[in-house]
Amino acid sequence: MTSFDHVHLFCTDLDAMVEFWTKAFKAEFVKYRKFGAADGAVLTLGGVQIFLKVIPADSPMPDGAARGCNHIGIRCDDPVALADTIAKDFGGKVVNCVSSDCVFAAHPDGLVFELMRNGAVI
Repeated sequence: MTSFDHVHLFCTDLDAMVEFWTKAFKAEFVKYRKFGAADGAVLTLGGVQIFLKVIPADSPMPDGAARGCNHIGIRCDDPVALADTIAKDFGGKVVNCVSSDCVFAAHPDGLVFELMRNGAVI
């Protein structure tokens, strides 16, 4: 049996990233923890764990594409509205509005989300 366990994300501002996930996507905050010597946090969204790990603001951000992460798919009721929220409330941007059922949006740290309407076949 194979199952999805977690997404591990790097960020420069842990509190802002926790706020982003809990407010934008209604993720549940579980706890703060260390990943090695680095500060971090654990959240859950739809039964999937999200690990957040802080890297120093002056260090180069890891290249997600080189590490095998292109984007994270999130199902929601209104992809356009959620993309607008990410842009307006969190300083992100709308990358590509494919349709009202599928919008790509980016967080200021460069993390890209494919926002897909619940029930839509993409």
